[in-house]
Amino acid sequence: MFSLVYMMKDVKRASDTFDAIAEHFDKTRNHPWEEVVEFLEECEDTLLDMGCGNGRHLLEALERGLEVYGIDASIELLHICKKKLDDKAELVRADVKSLPFECGSFDNIIYIATIHHLKQDRVDSLKEARKVLKEGGKILVSSWARELDRWDLEDDEQDLIVPWHREDGEIIDRFYHLYHLDELSEDVRKSGLKVIEAFHSKGNNYVKAEKVR
Repeated sequence: MFSLVYMMKDVKRASDTFDAIAEHFDKTRNHPWEEVVEFLEECEDTLLDMGCGNGRHLLEALERGLEVYGIDASIELLHICKKKLDDKAELVRADVKSLPFECGSFDNIIYIATIHHLKQDRVDSLKEARKVLKEGGKILVSSWARELDRWDLEDDEQDLIVPWHREDGEIIDRFYHLYHLDELSEDVRKSGLKVIEAFHSKGNNYVKAEKVR
């Protein structure tokens, strides 16, 4: 289960990172984000979670009666997710830049705190999301916000490495591209999606969009 023949180098790096921190990550990610819950309240029928992690948002979607699908590059996080969901969701190990679904497969997509781990081809991943979204379907995309003043970066810097301190003392580096809100909105538009709303909340930038002709 969860076998994957090929992942692009960029996604393989992220996969290795989250495989290394999966157990500790799961302990620190117990609750769905309020902004995602509000989006799920509007959703019906099918939902794809791109970068489903430990399944916290899939669990919320299941409680709301949605038919749920989750993908992640990390096999360790998928094993954790599977235990929680008890075969109530379709889980697939996949690359967000090459989704293994037919065009127009899903009514809704959430792409939460995942796109910022990609070093390149972020618009390509959004184009993949658009491809598998049904016409009229909605997507919610989020990333860490560059607008915060907590980052020790030069004004024009947006990429950084954030260390994860595991319980055993090992430090695992995580890559982040810190989006400005207008930049995230523009990448969503470049993918062919129509931006409905863009907003900042609790250190994250969000863009809600729709697939139109």
